[in-house]
This record gives sequence, C-alpha cells and structure tokens, in this order.
Amino acid sequence: MKIRENILTLMEKNGITKEELLNETGIDKQTLDSLLKNNQSPGVSEMLKLADALKVDMSVLLYGEKKKHSKAVKTSWSERVRVDGKGKLNYESLAPKYFHKKIEPFIVEVFKTDEADLDVSQHAGEEFHYVMKGTAEMTIGDEKFVLEEGDTIYFDSSLPHSINSITERTQLISAIYYKESLAQHTKGHGMKAIIESARMLKDKNLVLICPDATSISAVNQAIYEKIISKAFLVGSRKLTEELCGEDLKYFRNYEFIEVDENIENYELECGKTGVSVIKDGKADMIMKGKINTSFFVKAILDKKNGIPSGRRISLISIFELPDVNRVIMLTDPGINPELFTEGDESAAIDIIKNGIEVARSLGIDKPRVALLDANEIPSDKIPTTVKEKTISEMDWKDAYVYGPLSYDLALYEDAVKKKGIKNNPVAGKADILVVPHISGGNFIYKTWVKTLGAEVANIVSGAKVPIILTSRGDSEISKFLTICASSIYGNFIKDIHNK
Repeated sequence: MKIRENILTLMEKNGITKEELLNETGIDKQTLDSLLKNNQSPGVSEMLKLADALKVDMSVLLYGEKKKHSKAVKTSWSERVRVDGKGKLNYESLAPKYFHKKIEPFIVEVFKTDEADLDVSQHAGEEFHYVMKGTAEMTIGDEKFVLEEGDTIYFDSSLPHSINSITERTQLISAIYYKESLAQHTKGHGMKAIIESARMLKDKNLVLICPDATSISAVNQAIYEKIISKAFLVGSRKLTEELCGEDLKYFRNYEFIEVDENIENYELECGKTGVSVIKDGKADMIMKGKINTSFFVKAILDKKNGIPSGRRISLISIFELPDVNRVIMLTDPGINPELFTEGDESAAIDIIKNGIEVARSLGIDKPRVALLDANEIPSDKIPTTVKEKTISEMDWKDAYVYGPLSYDLALYEDAVKKKGIKNNPVAGKADILVVPHISGGNFIYKTWVKTLGAEVANIVSGAKVPIILTSRGDSEISKFLTICASSIYGNFIKDIHNK
C-alpha cells in the first residue's frame, strides 16, 4: 500500500501543511513524522482522523483514487487491504471500495504488548467488536473488560480506549462509526455556509460559566467539528464533574478554572472569573451554563470590571426559512420587552445596530432592516408605527432601514407587488425583522421553529464578545449553529476593534 504517498498527495492538493494536519488530527508529532517517513503504518483511529482532516473517505488513503460510486459493492478476499501495525495491531479494511460509508468494518489482529507501549485511541463516534479467536483486554475510560472468544462489546469511542491481547494473538471483527458533521444534517445552504465559515477561523476559544450537561454537549460538538480549539470551564470542578458526568470527553481541549463552591455569591464569582478570561484575551466568546441569568449578565455588563460595549444587549435569531431564498434575522424575540422602552428611541437604535452588526459579520454588506408592525401606514392609534417611521428616517449609513412594514410586505415580493409599493429598498427583501414587542417576536420565533421546523442560531449582541445562551429545549443542531455563528461574529468584532 502507498498510504504515505496518498497522504502527501492529498496534503499538497489541499494545501495542508504538516503543522495544520497535526492540529486538525490531534496525532502527536512523533507519530505523524513516522507515518510520513513510512517508518510505521497508521492505526485505525489515526486513519479515520487523517481521512477526516483531508476531507476524503478512508478508501482514498488506501487506494489513492476514487472508484465509481455504487450502492452495493462486493470485496473479494484478494482485494482486501491489510495494514501491518509493526507487531502491535494489524487490520484489514473489509469494504475499502465503498465510498461515503457511515461505518468502517475491519478484521483486526491484536498482539500481546507491554502495557507501556499500548496505543490509546479517542475519536467521536461508536465502536463494536466481536472476538473470533483468542482473549483480549480492553480499557475504555476507567473500566477494563476481558473479552473472550464469542464476546462482543459496543462503546462510545469518544472515551479513551486501548486493547491488548492476553493470549499471544486475538482476532476480532470490528465496526467503527466515525461521527459525521452536523453540517450534513442542516437543511439549507445558508446554515451550511455558516458552519463552513466558522471552520475556517482557527484557534477560537470559548469560556463556559458553570458547565452542565446541556452546555457541555454543545461545546463538545464544537470541539469535535473544530469550531473551537479550547474551552475554559469556570466553576467548581467537583460540581462540573457531578453535573456533566460522562459528557466530559475532550480533556485535552478543556482548561478548568477552579472557583470554590462554598464561597458566598458563588455563581456571581464564577461570572466575574469567566469575564476576566475574556479580558485577558484568552477566549473569543462567553457561554452560560448552570448559572442564574441575572448573575451571568451582571458580570458581563459591569461597567468597571465587565465587558460592555456601551450598547444595550439584545437577541438576534438567525433563520433559514422555506421559500425565502436568504438567511433571515429576527430581533428581539427573547431579551428586551419592547423596542421603545418607556418610549425611548435609544433602545431601538441599539437593538437595530446590534442586528446590523451581526448581519454584516455574516457577509451581508448593507443589510435591509424591516421595522415590523400591524400596518405599513403610521397611525397615532398604534404609537409604535409613528416611532418606527421616525427611526427609519434617520441617517443609516451601513444599512437600509424602513418601517413600519407588515410581516408579508417585509418578506415577500409578490405581496409588495400586489400592494403597489414601489422604490422601497426593504419591502419584500428584508434581511432583518425588528419586532415592536417581545411577545410578537416570541410568537414568530416559535412558529418558525415548531411549525415550520426551521433551524436557528441565536446570538446575544451588545458586549465586547458574543454571548451564548442555550437551553435544554434547544436542539443539538441549534446549539451547534449558535456557537458557529457566535465564532464568526466574534471574529468580526475583533477585526473592528483592531482597525
């Protein structure tokens, strides 16, 4: 086999350096050097990581070129590929010519090895092993399992795991499911573009305040998908381990920052400690775990020791809707009770500016902002319509802002034509919908998510870095998209500050 040559060819084709491959795969430098010098053959886990980093099927690493795709592929005995693991572990790929596999099936031979020389694997996904001959010992996390002939084992391969033969040799049939990207489960091009854009941003870190199972699962997905490099976990490690349990999987990507759980105002102190990580320039976004929202926000917006931007914070929800050929942002469906707080227009200006900034971070150079209301004609009977008209007449250099507009006139050009509206830069083309009250925004949000099944990412803007709020009710894809969008927005904010 020419695995080494195939890897080098793919690295050159994709413009990937050895340093980038080390970073992408997590393989240690000594092992990768040996692989590229043909001094050793890659193990199964290493092959899977290399295939993922080089964006190819494992078959391409084995064969060097793609064969014709087929939904049913027979592999004869003579076509199987055997990889020699230099006395520790040999394996044969049982389906080397089937492309875009969800599982990788192997026959594996494991040899008796000194404990100190065992290879420890860890990768996202699941594994199944069936022992055909011999007796082996598997270590998975902190547990040890003796596997005799006829035994099977199924486990979460994101846990560190290793295998050693107790007899001179053990032969197994193994099936490895290497978890695929959530990008493959998104419904539209816009959300896929957000994921791919976030992947292009290197060395992004996140600080998580008071981790729990819900928040750490989202962080784990972002680590696996290489959206973030490191997560600073702020709070009592004892409490974190109790709340997160087996969800703590990526220890080399975590940095625990201890806060004594017995101190007075524990949660507020966690918030302050997390903010200090941001102020030290170590992380690019801040995420809420199991901490009271008021303490979380208080630490962020503290005028002396926090990270306020000078603007009111607001929620911007990013959607991709059926039959609307663009990403749509909705603000504010979750934080500010109304657009004009006690009749004050400054709150509305902040909310609109936050939305414009998020839209621009996603590549919309001059966003079109629709100020929603019940009618497009200003009326004293609906005071918000009059104020919206005033806001839209301001000088907005980096956006088109218009209001009031009804929902249909903001989104759909056919409704605009039927109404006879002309020369309006926003009508039928809105990128951002601004609601006058939180209740209306909440109704729209839940209708899109629950009834239409729309995917959503949520960014809280108004601080010096993006604020991430996820809840138990959010789907896995929504949590992941929120971190992706926040990573992009955080990079945009940093660029603005550096100019």
